[in-house]
Amino acid sequence: MIDLRSDTLTKPTEAMRKAMYAAEVGDAGRTDAAGRGEDPTVNRLEDLAARLMGKEAAMFVPSGNMGNLAALMTHCAAGQRVGVEKKLHVYHNEKAAFQARPGGLIPEFFETDDQSYPQFESIKTILNQKQIGLLCLESTHNYGGGNCLTRETIDSICELAKEKGVAVHLDGARIHNAALYLQTPVAELVAALDTVMFCLSKGLGAPVGSMLCGSDDFILEARKTRKFLGGTMRQAGILAAAGIVAIEQQRDRLIEDHQHARLLAERIADNRNIRLDMDSVQTNMVKLDVSPSGRDAQAFQEALESRGLKANAVSDRFIRLVTYREIGTDDILRAAEIINACCREF
Repeated sequence: MIDLRSDTLTKPTEAMRKAMYAAEVGDAGRTDAAGRGEDPTVNRLEDLAARLMGKEAAMFVPSGNMGNLAALMTHCAAGQRVGVEKKLHVYHNEKAAFQARPGGLIPEFFETDDQSYPQFESIKTILNQKQIGLLCLESTHNYGGGNCLTRETIDSICELAKEKGVAVHLDGARIHNAALYLQTPVAELVAALDTVMFCLSKGLGAPVGSMLCGSDDFILEARKTRKFLGGTMRQAGILAAAGIVAIEQQRDRLIEDHQHARLLAERIADNRNIRLDMDSVQTNMVKLDVSPSGRDAQAFQEALESRGLKANAVSDRFIRLVTYREIGTDDILRAAEIINACCREF
């Protein structure tokens, strides 16, 4: 079985396992006045992440979901309005910030184009017409098929938001994929943003954890939010050690996943039973419109799996395939054969 459902299937490397075994640990939950815990490996990871993103401070959290939730709840009080789009992961998948508990925030939607890129004029409209407490962006975009916001786009949106005194948070779960595709240092890419979350898992391969990065004052408050959410950990250096290896050794390797995604797209692009926009294949995802086949995405997904390929139906029309370290060239060629053969039978 070839499994292209998600890069969350990436397994920790041998170097990560060794680092976890040897990690120096302490009580990460016992903090000083600056909110820093006593675990030296967690502190090293946080300092590394902050430098990498060009921010003053960073906070280690168990998951990207918690990282985004802590960001939104620290930026905003319950009842405030947050600018999002309907397919943004923090709204569409994670939910908690926009429910009565624990977040209690109110979504205000801006429009996107058919590739999930935010529409500048739509953002401008909600900033002018609503009392927005925070604006949220996403890159790479999950439902957009892994496409990326350029530095120019991020900078222009942040400039518009700052004119209204509104902070901007980025769900950058796969921001390192975006930085590689755009050939832009990640710190430059996110420089205008107030806060950014990125995952140590997914393509980077750590077994657990994400980082929330921002100013010293913001992260100090975010640590209180993390505690409220139950995210305080103790000897977390065992997990943080894998995160350090992920940052130091796995970021450049992501380009291999991009190349495999491109190869897969090229091998199925001429198939008349699917629609595929090659311009959208930017990182490690391939998003297929399977409606020309006459089947909905769930039925298409089931047909693929019966032939040995796991994929993910993300709507009634679209299938998403994601590459990662364990997927090699032979897997990609076989996956393309399965997709093409499956389409011929419809």
